[in-house]
Amino acid sequence: MAQLKLVQMDNVVKLPVREPSTFDDGWACRAGMMKKRGDGSDKTRKLWERHAKKVGSAALLAALKRYLREEKEPTCGYPGLSVWLNGERYDHWLSASPDPANEAARTVAPDSIRQKLLEAIGEPFVRSYLDPCTFHEDGFITPATEYAMRKLVEQKGALKAAGVAGIRRRE
Repeated sequence: MAQLKLVQMDNVVKLPVREPSTFDDGWACRAGMMKKRGDGSDKTRKLWERHAKKVGSAALLAALKRYLREEKEPTCGYPGLSVWLNGERYDHWLSASPDPANEAARTVAPDSIRQKLLEAIGEPFVRSYLDPCTFHEDGFITPATEYAMRKLVEQKGALKAAGVAGIRRRE
């Protein structure tokens, strides 16, 4: 009987395993909520795949579901899926995930500012947009994402009343 020898190979290349696409699930869950902007599923699928390469297909689907579940509907309705993807509006919904590992790393707003904004705007807004900000000693804040920046700018009056000096862009 022949004896097998184990050979160690240093130049073996592992091929990346491609994550299965979640586009069909995302396309189905947006139906009836997001606007149809003329982009069919074929064009939107290409966008989905491009953005899924950056953040992961499962993470992108989870962000879309959280967005549709938690975002208060804008007065003009939700954007189309292609607009949501092109604007990288998923960015906020990825970074503010309810994952316990992320909760431990989350920066919390100073109590005085947080309490005033809780009364003025409410817990969901403060938790989603203000708590993940970086707070500077000079009273300025830096939002965690571009989407959070836009949401905070919409509430600049309440922020100023709470004692925030201003908003800085991420670098």
